[in-house]
Amino acid sequence: MNENGAEIDVARLSQGTDFKAVMTIYNPGNMGIYTNLILSQIFPSGWEIVNTRLNDGSTASGQSNFDYIDIRDDRVYTYFSLNPGARKTFAVQLSAAYRGRFYLPAFSCEAMYDASIAANTEGRWVEVVE
Repeated sequence: MNENGAEIDVARLSQGTDFKAVMTIYNPGNMGIYTNLILSQIFPSGWEIVNTRLNDGSTASGQSNFDYIDIRDDRVYTYFSLNPGARKTFAVQLSAAYRGRFYLPAFSCEAMYDASIAANTEGRWVEVVE
């Protein structure tokens, strides 16, 4: 999403563009409460994660509650549980920092101790242009 909350295509971004990666996870309720979930988001080398906790001590707006979040140079791991029929939304503030063509790996969400609970997106190529 862009800064106004509108969906954007990340396949080709102008250098310096600020945007958010927004993921919504849903539990259809077939298997009860999902516990010990981890959302793994690894970002392309041309994008920088804006760690909003360093700016004002809070997480990015639009965050659902989570148990723990681990923000690293190129990835964010979010740990949480999810009740049946519930959904949680997690947003990561990003900036298209370096020009080039980069691979955006698949995002995944899975239960750490139950291999039957898992979902992922597709990976794809993205570009940051002048």
